Amino acid sequence: MQSVRQRKVAERIQQLVSTVIDRKLKDPEAGFITVTHVRMSPDLRIASVYVTVLGNPEAAQRSLSALDRAKHFIRNEIAPILRMRFIPELRFFIDDTMEYARKIDQLLGEIKKTDHEE
Repeated sequence: MQSVRQRKVAERIQQLVSTVIDRKLKDPEAGFITVTHVRMSPDLRIASVYVTVLGNPEAAQRSLSALDRAKHFIRNEIAPILRMRFIPELRFFIDDTMEYARKIDQLLGEIKKTDHEE
């Protein structure tokens, strides 16, 4: 369970990272990236940034690599706005929640279909 402080910092970092990616990131490998959520470590030193990428899994991996290359740039861009003693280290991950939900929905649909056939 995240503390109120962790949640507030995570929300602010999500907003700032999204803005930097949309407006200032010039890497053509980045693709269409959406920051879905951010989780903070208890000491607020590490921000795990979860993103979704429009396209296939290969495009997602290329975008993740582009974000990893740009993480210092992004961190430097958000530092003056965030105004914290320690600017968190950014770690980027692909958010597979939507893919997981789609698979569950597909399985439920198959179960429903087999129930109607019986």
